[in-house]
Amino acid sequence: MVSLMSVCFQIGCLELAKWVNDYVSKSSIDIRRAHVIAALIDMNAKCGNMDRATKFFEEMPKRDLISYCSMMQGLLVHGCGPQALSLFSSMLIDGLTPDVVAFTIILTTCSHAGLVDGGGCYYFENMKTNYSIVPSYHYACVVDLLGRAGRLKEAYELLKSMPVEPHADAWGALLWACKLHCDIELGKVVAKQLFELEPQNPGNYVLSNIYAADEQWLDVNLLRNKMKDIGIR
Repeated sequence: MVSLMSVCFQIGCLELAKWVNDYVSKSSIDIRRAHVIAALIDMNAKCGNMDRATKFFEEMPKRDLISYCSMMQGLLVHGCGPQALSLFSSMLIDGLTPDVVAFTIILTTCSHAGLVDGGGCYYFENMKTNYSIVPSYHYACVVDLLGRAGRLKEAYELLKSMPVEPHADAWGALLWACKLHCDIELGKVVAKQLFELEPQNPGNYVLSNIYAADEQWLDVNLLRNKMKDIGIR
């Protein structure tokens, strides 16, 4: 049954999730068992039934990090950023220590909600300073956060300050921000990095759209010819 719940949230099938809920409520399955109730929370949260997920969550005799993360992820996916942040605070009050997954969720939440200085940047520094977590994908979250807010230079400086070579996700987040805010010059710099990391990824050639928006048609044609040369249409 737990495997079926996993399938439900992977495909996001609300109707199947409802059937599982009904079946579990009528069966002899002990939903007090930690792994069962955690699966029910995860399934309902990711399938959009937040009321049901909340009910299971509140009925847990002892909430753990996994159940908190499942609830926060569900709230994030369904646009309930403030509630996700509040739940993160409750998790800390409960004495739980957030891990890399919890911070990824909360940083993504801040990005979607546009919470920069008192939000994502605060949590990012807190994660490093107070929890000794070495950032990985978290850099991409903060770059996306700064980029959405139009603070492109800060995002670029953050990438340059990374102790390891930034990965494509981080550069990609900044390139999309350059497109959003029509920053062509920085876009060129970022795109160059992406071309070297993922030359066959057509999404990296979004720079041609930036050129087109600024009516730099020569650059548009040059870039699109480059795409044809390596087999990207």
